[in-house]
Amino acid sequence: MIRTALKPAWLALLALLVVVVISFYQLGMWQLGVSTSTASRESSQEQASRPTVPVEQLIAPRSTFPAEGAGRPVAVEGRYDPGRQFLVPDRLLEGERGYWVVTPVRTDAGTEEALLPVVRGFVTSPEDAGTPDDSVTVSLTGTLAPAESPGPSGLPAGQRGSIDTADLANDWDAPIYDAFIFMVQEQPALTDPAVQRVPPPVFGEDGIVWRNVGYGLQWFVFAAFAIFMYLRFLHDAARRGRTPRQPPSLPHSAPAPVTEETRR
Repeated sequence: MIRTALKPAWLALLALLVVVVISFYQLGMWQLGVSTSTASRESSQEQASRPTVPVEQLIAPRSTFPAEGAGRPVAVEGRYDPGRQFLVPDRLLEGERGYWVVTPVRTDAGTEEALLPVVRGFVTSPEDAGTPDDSVTVSLTGTLAPAESPGPSGLPAGQRGSIDTADLANDWDAPIYDAFIFMVQEQPALTDPAVQRVPPPVFGEDGIVWRNVGYGLQWFVFAAFAIFMYLRFLHDAARRGRTPRQPPSLPHSAPAPVTEETRR
């Protein structure tokens, strides 16, 4: 079969098969990617379409994070506390590595003021973070998020490994929310334009559009079928090449008639 496969015609067919299989594989992977990206986009749209509520309706200072609080749009009003601003290093935005700029907002939680960490944006250099005016009352809308796990220690002054509210509560002398927000809008605008907005993540389980998964599996089946048909045709051709050719049959001669001369 190898000898047959090395013939020019079969080598050309093999090259065509490789192109077809690679194309089918890429189409299948593309459909699988579409299945997750479409679900993520739909989840993001659903998350953003939820009504915005005051943050105190979902969580109070010193209380645990609500089970359904992640990803909820919230509104908060207060004043920035730039003296407690910090940077979170090793964060990515559109493939670029840099820092989250986190500044707490002092809010009126009813009986007392409380601090709510706010991710104001992203910078590639600490010098670009700036500090907002603490004398102006600011109205914010953003996406509520639970506190992060503890991050690495031993960082330069003004940096923290994560937004760990338990660690912040030990350092700050004021009540703190066990949550933070990704800022979406700020009125008035107190954040420097060099600080890029950080898109809120999509919380919850990752969804899958099964229709696109089915399309992807179909392309993989087509690729496998193309390989099967090539091997089948190659096997048949090789078997025909090994079958010995039968010599052409000669016509049978009719027996000569018996005559008196032959009898003699």
